[in-house]
Amino acid sequence: MTAYKWGAVAYVFWGIMHALIGIQIFMLNLGDSPRAVITGLYRDAGPVPTPAEPGSVVGALLNQHAWNLLWFGLFAAVVGAVWNWRNSVAGYWANLAVVSLADVGFIAAVLIPGYIDFWMGIWGPLLWLVAAFLTTVGVRSAAGQVAQTA
Repeated sequence: MTAYKWGAVAYVFWGIMHALIGIQIFMLNLGDSPRAVITGLYRDAGPVPTPAEPGSVVGALLNQHAWNLLWFGLFAAVVGAVWNWRNSVAGYWANLAVVSLADVGFIAAVLIPGYIDFWMGIWGPLLWLVAAFLTTVGVRSAAGQVAQTA
């Protein structure tokens, strides 16, 4: 299997993982208070701003976060399965932009400050870096082949 196909698989795994995390946050927030969800997801979350009860702005923001994770994940999985699998330049840029923006925010706001265990949180960024590297190899190889035939 070629590099860009392995990259596509990494994007699909990244997408499925994030979509499932989004669904998990929705489900947790339906059954618990936002305070319980935050402290369950992030170790050392610190004090949760009040009001942190169901129906609060914190609960609404958790739902928005879950929504974003769900759709970022579905986007990455579909683009990976359809476009990156075919070494599409448009798919390359689409997933590179969306997944990079999502993971850079996660790394800066959650992983580096230590709000989540490093070994638990590193898997998404690792999949992103693998996918970005391998799809870059694929797109650059295809561009080199086009240049040689011209």
